[in-house]
Amino acid sequence: MLILTRRNLVASAACVAVSTIAAPARAQEPAGNGLLFKLRKAGVAKVGIANQPPFSSLNPDGTMSGLSPTLAKRILEKIGVPRMEGAVATYGELVPGMFAGRWDFVAASLTITKERCGQVLFSDPMSFEGPCIVSVPGRNTLKPTTKADLIRMNVTVGVHQGGAQYRELLASGMPPDRIVQFAHEALLFDGLIAGRAQFLWASHLPTKDIVAKRRAKVDMIFPVADATAPGAGNAFRTQDTDLHAAFQHELRTLKQSGEFLKIANEYGFDIPPDLLHATAEQQCALVSKGT
Repeated sequence: MLILTRRNLVASAACVAVSTIAAPARAQEPAGNGLLFKLRKAGVAKVGIANQPPFSSLNPDGTMSGLSPTLAKRILEKIGVPRMEGAVATYGELVPGMFAGRWDFVAASLTITKERCGQVLFSDPMSFEGPCIVSVPGRNTLKPTTKADLIRMNVTVGVHQGGAQYRELLASGMPPDRIVQFAHEALLFDGLIAGRAQFLWASHLPTKDIVAKRRAKVDMIFPVADATAPGAGNAFRTQDTDLHAAFQHELRTLKQSGEFLKIANEYGFDIPPDLLHATAEQQCALVSKGT
């Protein structure tokens, strides 16, 4: 059976200072010589993305698709950077790769977490996606319906490599040797079918998409009662305040004009009205308080 119901999401938090976790940093660039100035001069920005449609993906011809790269490209054009080049990495590699200078910023739907809020500057949320539990019908006698069930039961769980779901399970007490990581969505699903993991703990929308494309018969639990659905956005180095500020301004303009929602709907995202204008500061405050 396929259980698909809409999660009720609420975002209500004042803007407060976020936690401060040590992260690589350098002196603030002088005015007129920051990253945005350099990208405008070069005419191109290199971004890190994950291979997880419909959030982000790299096409065979080198172009990018998905909600986050599409929005990032639109915004860069508006702030004077006409071209955008993408490099694919796992979610766990995106922030370290940015710190190492492999890309200028992260244009994937990076989940806003407490740890990351202390390391990077987030854009306002572009999506809100909760996890689901997926299994092959008739294969398991155990029937977990919550995250607590997965942790309590002696089962193996497949997750996206380096992603928020992996860290969430670890933080909730799941033994590492029961978590199996896969580099991208197709391998994650293949691992379930092949029996490398008994269950998946995965983002709902990409999982729903691959199930539909493969016409697969699975049991899917969504929403999961004890799971959160935090916002996700693009990420920037803390010293790149000029690029971040310009990006935020144009993102909020897209949301106000209705263009953001049109793009989100084209990729299958349903953004609840009460979350359309949620800010990065609000989301960091929520996750920092453990909400």
